[in-house]
Amino acid sequence: MNTVGRRAVLAGLMLPLAAACTAEPKPPPPPDPLAELAEQARKDAAAANALAQSNPELAALAGEIAKARTTHATALQTEVDRERPPVSSTAPPPSTQSTQAPAPATKATMVEALKTAEQRAGALVPTVSRYRAGLLGSIAAGCASLREVLA
Repeated sequence: MNTVGRRAVLAGLMLPLAAACTAEPKPPPPPDPLAELAEQARKDAAAANALAQSNPELAALAGEIAKARTTHATALQTEVDRERPPVSSTAPPPSTQSTQAPAPATKATMVEALKTAEQRAGALVPTVSRYRAGLLGSIAAGCASLREVLA
């Protein structure tokens, strides 16, 4: 009678386990496209604040644009963090102000920035979930209305 020893059984059980432990790790997910839009919204808000300070005639309107783009950045970042929670709970939140001084803003550069933000948000709508599409559609519409008021 041929018996199987305990060591042979353990070795047979360990082989699949060893293979599972040495498998290639999954590649990290691609960057969230909304994260880039959130960063751009923060930059747009900083540029609008700079415009408000440098141009008294546009101060009120530029201030409203800054407030709206800050709201957009917050909503986008909240969605990015919901979809892909930050790895560390002690990590600082994303900066609400760019570390670089914003480029000198003019009415024309703000109109162009809002147009670009509208187009980029609109282009992503068909590629994301319905909830995210609604968020992006709202942001695109908000940028379009701000652009029209500024123009």
